[in-house]
Amino acid sequence: MKENTENTRVRRIQEELLGFLPLWNYHITKPFKQLLDEGVSLEMYYSLQVLRLIGDAATMTEFGKYTRMPKQQVTKMVNRLVERNFVERIYDPTNRRIIRIRLTETGEEYIDHFLTEDAGCFRNLLEQLTPEECGQFEEAIKTLYEILSRLPLGEQSPEETENLKENLR
Repeated sequence: MKENTENTRVRRIQEELLGFLPLWNYHITKPFKQLLDEGVSLEMYYSLQVLRLIGDAATMTEFGKYTRMPKQQVTKMVNRLVERNFVERIYDPTNRRIIRIRLTETGEEYIDHFLTEDAGCFRNLLEQLTPEECGQFEEAIKTLYEILSRLPLGEQSPEETENLKENLR
């Protein structure tokens, strides 16, 4: 009986999540994507944020783990970020096969500018909410962040996952 109740609960959560995703896309993701500069994809922006959160140069492998991208996709993403001068490659002087990437000043400025100038779409959204709804929304975001940040990231061991998450906090 307990397993049946748990299955019902999981199904209900799945249905709620699948109903929630289009609303999130319409109210959050779509307006956000429209604000990105031409040629900057959502994945590029996420990659910049990940590098900022890491706070230091990351190897291509580490970056792939943080972003959950396969190696080939990491290379393409880094190439696009380098073309925009958002990141730079740093070659290890003792082993040329080791390549680290880090945000450039241009990448940092892009993120800062986006936050201060372009994230107004969120301000417009929040201004449509009552103060009570705004507080509920803030708490919901915090709760989602707490829960999702506790989940494993891809195929990593628990220790690797915890190290990655610690860097992202």
